[in-house]
Amino acid sequence: MTGQVNRISDALKVRAIHQSDQVAHDDTRRVLTFAEWDREADEIAGGLAAAGLQPGDRVFLPISNNRAVEHAIAVFAVFRAGGIACPVNTRLSPREVEDYAAPTTPRFALTDAPDLIAHLPLAGSWHVDAMPRDIAALPDQSTLDPAADAEILGTSGTTGKIKGVVVSHPDLMKGVTGTNQDKSRSTLHALPFTGSGGNLGVLMLPARGGATTYTQPKFDPKGFLELVKAKKPDLVYLVPSMLRLVLDHPDAADYDFDGVRFLMTGTAPLPHDSVVRTLALWPHLRMRNSYGMSEGGIGIMTTTREQVLKPGCVGKLPPHMALWDEDGNVITDKHVVGEICGYQKHSRRYWNDPEATAASFREGWTRSGDLGYIDDDGDLILAGRSKELIIRGGYNITPMEIETVLHQHPAVQEAAVVGVDHDVLGEDIGAAVSLRPGASVTPAEITAYAREHLADNKVPRTVLVLPELPHNPNGKILKKELKPLLDAKAREIRAARVA
Repeated sequence: MTGQVNRISDALKVRAIHQSDQVAHDDTRRVLTFAEWDREADEIAGGLAAAGLQPGDRVFLPISNNRAVEHAIAVFAVFRAGGIACPVNTRLSPREVEDYAAPTTPRFALTDAPDLIAHLPLAGSWHVDAMPRDIAALPDQSTLDPAADAEILGTSGTTGKIKGVVVSHPDLMKGVTGTNQDKSRSTLHALPFTGSGGNLGVLMLPARGGATTYTQPKFDPKGFLELVKAKKPDLVYLVPSMLRLVLDHPDAADYDFDGVRFLMTGTAPLPHDSVVRTLALWPHLRMRNSYGMSEGGIGIMTTTREQVLKPGCVGKLPPHMALWDEDGNVITDKHVVGEICGYQKHSRRYWNDPEATAASFREGWTRSGDLGYIDDDGDLILAGRSKELIIRGGYNITPMEIETVLHQHPAVQEAAVVGVDHDVLGEDIGAAVSLRPGASVTPAEITAYAREHLADNKVPRTVLVLPELPHNPNGKILKKELKPLLDAKAREIRAARVA
C-alpha cells in the first residue's frame, strides 16, 4: 500500500485513490464508493473538530444498521478528528446506555436514535442525516498519534453490565493489505456494526482489504436469501441463530447461492446439525466456523470440511493461543479441558476499569472464560463457558455437549442448557428450547430423546419449551435470563413430586 499509512483512516485515503469508484459499503438504501467515504469522513471530521472535539474525546455512535453507510462514515470521521469512536447498539435501553456512558464519558454523539441519548450530558449531538461538516477545520492527519486509542467496543454484556474494550490504531492496522487486487471480493451480512464481528470485521473490511461490504439493515431470512441472489457476494456471514432461520425458511432450497464461495459463521456456538444441513443444501460452499472475542488475542477458524463437520471444532490451535489450567499453567495433553487464552502484540484493555483489566489481561495474554480441549487431530474443540460449567454431584458437565444433542432433535430450533439449583446435587441440568416452524414437542419427549443419546447424569430433568429464546444484539443466547425461569420450573417439579 503506497502513501503514509499510520492509521486505518490513512488506509482508506489510499483506497480512495486506487479504488475511487468501487463500492465500499452498500446497505440496500445507499451505495458508498471509496472516494465518497473518504471525502465525507474528512468533511465530518472537520465539523467535529470545529465543534470542539479534542484528541482522545469519546464520541458515542448509537447508529442502527438502517444507516449502516452513515455508521461507516461516522466511525472514520471520528478517527480523522482524533477522537475515540464508541459504537453503541440501538437495541440497548436508555438505562443501559446511561450505565455505559458513566465510565466512557462521551463528549459528542452521532446517531439515528436521538431519544436513546437525550438524557446524556453531551457537548454536542447530531442526527446522522445532518452531521456537522467543515473541511477547513480538518486536523492535519500527520499530527495525530498513530499509537492512540481508536475505538471502545461494548462487550455483549451476557453476564453483567457492559464493559468497554479499548482497540488501538496499531491493532486496527493488523491485516491491512496492499492495493493490488486480482479478484473482486464482497461480503453480505446482517451483523450490528457495534460488536467485534460487525465492527472490526465487516465495517473495517473495505478499508482493510479493498472489499465491498453489503449490509442487510434488519435481518429476515427471506430478505437475506434475496440479497444473496441480487448481490452475488463472495462470502456470506451468518451468526448461528440467523443461519438456522435461513435453513428453516420454506424457500431456502430455491436459492442456489450461485457465486458464493464461502459461508462464515461465528460469535456463538454452532449447532452441528446446521453444518450438516447447510452442506447438504449448498455442497459447493466452503463453510467456515470462526471463534474470537472483543477482548482480542483470540482468533481462529476452521479451514477444511472435515473440521467444520466436527461438532464444536474451530480449527487448529495457532501459536498465539493456548489452553490454561486453573493455576495459569499451559495444558499440553490432549482431551484435557482448559481455559482458552490468546496472545496479542497490541494488547487491549477495559476502559476505565483496571480491576477487570487485571483479571482478564496478563502480559499480552487474554483470558477468554471459554473452555476447550485439543483432540487427536490437533483441533481445538469448544466446551462452553467456564462460568456456565455445571457441577452436578461433583462431576463437571459442559452445557455445549448437551446442547449439541438437543439441536439434533427434529423439532428443536434452538437449545440452551444451564445449571439449576439443587439441594442435594448442588446443580442439576436445565434446558430451554424453541421449536422450528410448525413443530411440536413436549418437555417429556425432549428428556426422553436426551436419555437416548447422553449419560444419565447429563440428561435435563427440567425442560422448558418457549416460543423463542432471548438473544443479545450479537446473536448469543442470554442464559442469564433463562436461569431464573428454569430454577422456578425445577422448584415446581420438585414440589409436585413431594405433593
